[in-house]
Amino acid sequence: MIGKIIAVMVLLAMLVFSVAFFYQSLPGNPVELKTVDIAPESTGIIYNGAIPVFADNLRFNHNAISYSISDNCTDVRRSAMTRAFNIFAEEMGIISFHGVRSDADIEVKCSDDHIPLGENLYAAGEGGPSRIINASVFKTIEKGEILLYNDPRCDYPVVELHELCHVFGFDHSMDPKNTMYNISKCDQRISEEMVMLINYLYSIEAAPDAAITNVEAIKRGRYLDFNVTILNEGLIGIESINLSIFADGEFIQDMDFGEIGIGYGRTLRTTGVKLPSKNIERIDFIVDNKDNVLELREDNNEAQMILSSQ
Repeated sequence: MIGKIIAVMVLLAMLVFSVAFFYQSLPGNPVELKTVDIAPESTGIIYNGAIPVFADNLRFNHNAISYSISDNCTDVRRSAMTRAFNIFAEEMGIISFHGVRSDADIEVKCSDDHIPLGENLYAAGEGGPSRIINASVFKTIEKGEILLYNDPRCDYPVVELHELCHVFGFDHSMDPKNTMYNISKCDQRISEEMVMLINYLYSIEAAPDAAITNVEAIKRGRYLDFNVTILNEGLIGIESINLSIFADGEFIQDMDFGEIGIGYGRTLRTTGVKLPSKNIERIDFIVDNKDNVLELREDNNEAQMILSSQ
């Protein structure tokens, strides 16, 4: 008799468990989750003071800059340009240059064309960034170009320095004594403010910056569907990075986002991620939860979502 009672109790327990398990496993009606916490875009603009620049936070992502000088440049122009590289490096302290034959960061070319500017003025040269990656905080210079039209008129390489400073993002200055004044004179020099800005910009270690920029999620009973976008807002690429998912503080799983280049993003669209129960109220998405990647910022790696009915 006792054995039958035990058997019935076991059967009832199994039945209750099965019903509960079946109920928990039902997809259920879709419930949209709303974002309650996601890091805002950075406003980390480096203050330029009164220094005219093409764009805020514009820089190469490395301090050892390569250059090449075209074979069609005269020996005089080649010598003046090389001296300009040396002077810029000496003045800034934090930047160095080295010559290469091809695929240089800065390409120097020469032409004998005369480009009129009006009032008997002619362009002595042109220069500037030729390829830029525009991320959220930094604008990364990938390539720069300099074109020299004339042999130098000054012993000091004023024109060559002027165009080189354009490559590094400096715009024209209103100070006639400044290298960046729009009419070149032999006594012009790089200002202390320019040196300070370059040193501040290039003292920041080049690192990636993975930011969650968009997240959408729907809970269907015990299952989660979501889209998450991660953008690399840093100065260098990300070789590999993980997204961790937590439900009410409990770890669910990691997902690999793989490689993300500078200024690029990846969106992960996933359906049917199984949650611990149907009663989950909060989902946390955390990038690089184990801090495997050194980043410019760590405060933009998380997004928290709750049931929209809350």
